Amino acid sequence: MSKKVFSVALLLLPIISALCGCAPDYYTELPPFKYYTQCQKEVFATGITFRAAVRGGSKEHERAALEEMTALLDDINSDMSLTLSGSALATFNALGSGSEQTGDSGYQSDYVEISSSTYDLIQKAVEYYKDTDGAFNIAVYPLSVLWNVDSEGLRKYGLFGSEDAPPPPSYEKVSELRSACDLNNLLLDCTDGVYRIAKTDPRLQIDLGAVAKGYAADRCVEIAKAHGIESALINISGNICLLGDWYHPTQKKYVRWEVGVLAPRPRNSMGGNVCALSVPAGKTLVSSGDYERYYQTQSGGEPLFVPHIVSSQTGMPLGIRYNGTQYANSDNHIVSATVICNDSAKADAYATAVCLMGYEKAVEFLQSRGLHAILLTADGRMALVGVTEHDSSGEEYFIRKDTFGGYKSYTVEEFPAV
Repeated sequence: MSKKVFSVALLLLPIISALCGCAPDYYTELPPFKYYTQCQKEVFATGITFRAAVRGGSKEHERAALEEMTALLDDINSDMSLTLSGSALATFNALGSGSEQTGDSGYQSDYVEISSSTYDLIQKAVEYYKDTDGAFNIAVYPLSVLWNVDSEGLRKYGLFGSEDAPPPPSYEKVSELRSACDLNNLLLDCTDGVYRIAKTDPRLQIDLGAVAKGYAADRCVEIAKAHGIESALINISGNICLLGDWYHPTQKKYVRWEVGVLAPRPRNSMGGNVCALSVPAGKTLVSSGDYERYYQTQSGGEPLFVPHIVSSQTGMPLGIRYNGTQYANSDNHIVSATVICNDSAKADAYATAVCLMGYEKAVEFLQSRGLHAILLTADGRMALVGVTEHDSSGEEYFIRKDTFGGYKSYTVEEFPAV
């Protein structure tokens, strides 16, 4: 890998990360989106927030677009939720409950009918599973439950949870459950327009949460285009899609978007923004890491941070290692990955996957697929993949510099996209 290593002074940030709201449906206009119709809503019943700002056509068209988007998100939740007892995925996951059989025993469940959207997304997830050599895996759900980093566990033990977190699971149980997370035990069938799934291991359970937000964001962009929207920002808990350019509230003209990348330390976005990206219209950006959805427990009397990203290959949450007697957090893993491309579902999946690959392998993976990204590690490395550090709008993607301090603390390595 060719690379250029340098130390750098810093960046600039303002616009996108400032988007927030206060009303349950349509919220008060914020200066960056003064000329936009805006919407905010909690979706997927797990604390995930949908935010959108749209501009173009009449106010009626703008509001109609937002209403159609929120209806779509409700439909996706009905199809893919694991907490709604009547959803297809909840039904699928319950099949074979309590059985100790494994996939080599000749077991096969009944088929469960699913929607065409769910089928399409599962197909995409299987492609991403193969392309990442299993780093992205929708079948990691049993391990997520074991580590209490599923939606229910994070609700109870996360930053705003009301209960004390339990100790980590035994290493033996983690090792045993890894075999339940083999996505090859998932069967897909489409016959006469009916979409179905089944499994050949009763322990197999799937969770589309790591890719559903990106899929939903892509669909929302399609809705915006269908309503003649000229400019839009779709933000589903960090999955950002950009349509057109941004209408500047004081210059009163369309200019390029600038998107802030949150600092992963201190955790839970308390460090502001580490840098800002100037991004052309029509792109999607997705960030993933260990710094927002996590809880803290103890192992061997030492603090242990347990994030929501879990590897089905090692059985461990991101940044956790086992030394033979106890668990501990590592000091060199990827703590934040921001992936930029044209497909939010893909960016969603790959942002998760590269966090689990390790720094060098992640850079090679992104380069080989022509993807743009920013990777940050716990030991202070920043990889700019297909992103330049030049303060010039002539670059397709570039880091803007200003006087914020977050950027200074990293050793920057620049890698070209291949």
